[in-house]
Amino acid sequence: MATHGTACRTCRRRGRKCDRTLPRCLSCEQRRVPCEGYITRWPGVAARGKLAGQSIPVYQGHSSNLEAGPPEATPSSPVMWNDMRSKTASDFNAVMDPRQPYRSSSSIMTLPPCAEDLMMDRLVRHYVNDFSNIFYLGKEQSSNPMFRYVLPLMNTVPPIRYAIAASTLCHVASRSSQPNLDQRSLQLRVQATHMLRQRLSYPGAAMDESIIATILMLAQVDMCSGECLEFETHIQAAIAIIRNLRQGQTSSRHYFEQRLIWLDIMACTTSVRPPFFTIEEIRTSLDRLSTAASREWCYDVFPCPVQLFEVLVDIVMLKKTTRMINVEQTIVEAQDLMGRLNEWTRNDDLRTPRRHTVQIWRLGIKAYLLRLFPSIGQSVQAIKAEAIQLSILVPPATPWSYSLLWPMFQVGLLLDCESAAEKAWITNRLAIAHEAVGCRHFTNALETLRSIWDNPPQMNSPIRNTHGGVVMLA
Repeated sequence: MATHGTACRTCRRRGRKCDRTLPRCLSCEQRRVPCEGYITRWPGVAARGKLAGQSIPVYQGHSSNLEAGPPEATPSSPVMWNDMRSKTASDFNAVMDPRQPYRSSSSIMTLPPCAEDLMMDRLVRHYVNDFSNIFYLGKEQSSNPMFRYVLPLMNTVPPIRYAIAASTLCHVASRSSQPNLDQRSLQLRVQATHMLRQRLSYPGAAMDESIIATILMLAQVDMCSGECLEFETHIQAAIAIIRNLRQGQTSSRHYFEQRLIWLDIMACTTSVRPPFFTIEEIRTSLDRLSTAASREWCYDVFPCPVQLFEVLVDIVMLKKTTRMINVEQTIVEAQDLMGRLNEWTRNDDLRTPRRHTVQIWRLGIKAYLLRLFPSIGQSVQAIKAEAIQLSILVPPATPWSYSLLWPMFQVGLLLDCESAAEKAWITNRLAIAHEAVGCRHFTNALETLRSIWDNPPQMNSPIRNTHGGVVMLA
């Protein structure tokens, strides 16, 4: 009688011994419970014990002191993911065609258990094909950090696989306005979080960089959903793990750390909280970009030059970490930061639209500084006019345009009642971005701007969306 390599779903969930009989488990039949079939995505993977999550055979020897731990990710070639993108588009469209009005997307909610793994595979492929390059500003696809550091972990780190599938559904649900897909995305995020907690229960698991990668993906999905209910929890958890990683200065760890710093700072610019990362940790991470060229532009992590990001970090720290007892000294420091922004010059070798993107980010940071410290003396009208003019030169529905969400939001906060044309331009760009990408932080930004335009707050008051929540723009 044929047997399967692992226990059936029912026995695995209930913690019972399974005889692994094909096509259905006899243990379930004897207990008069329906057998849900076998997991086919990861055949031969242990469900619990010291070999949990590892492929069979892996246990060599009989030592009882073998330390448990999650499987180590095997890096894959970035080229493999480029090939995967070109080969799998039609496969996913058999279930859900993103170019159609999502008629078949409801099938995601009604798939039988035996087809769940196939659907997961298609969701992941859809992400690779359509969403992995949305915010990447580089030239070579093989340099995309998603292809280099995250996607190669999918087959060995189940929580990342579930987080990526949840991200796909989140994008599609937002573009198609289907609440059932939102619910399914949330279910996958909960499953990914549960798997992550299981992995953290093993000795030494917190030293695994794949844990940080999973938390980063979950934080980004939470941001994409527009709710940001667990965003700060994810960031704090990742920081706690990073602080325990004393060894292994790998490029993947540097990317995860710098990306988390970016998200942390961006969240602070539209909330009242200070950064979770300390200034020493931020500077240490940024100082790893040692060469002049990499510090001039770091598009694999930040959508703006690192030097401009350093100024933004200093602005956030000045506002959030000082008690501002000496108001005059604080204003002097703010004026110094504005001077750094005025003196900073872009590299003349940068080509369009990268040149426009860099300049708009510089203007957006100046607008943010003016909103926090309106008394430092700078022409608001000049900043608004130049930013709008440059944004017109950036093609819509492109990664360059998507990367301008935060600076254009800051410029939009400075628009007055006489800036109807500028408001219409920003509104149109945000609507195009949401329709093309499906990230709800675009619509959150638009709703927040409309609310502020109707009821202008104080210049340095915290930003809240129409539902009273935090606006996360990155």
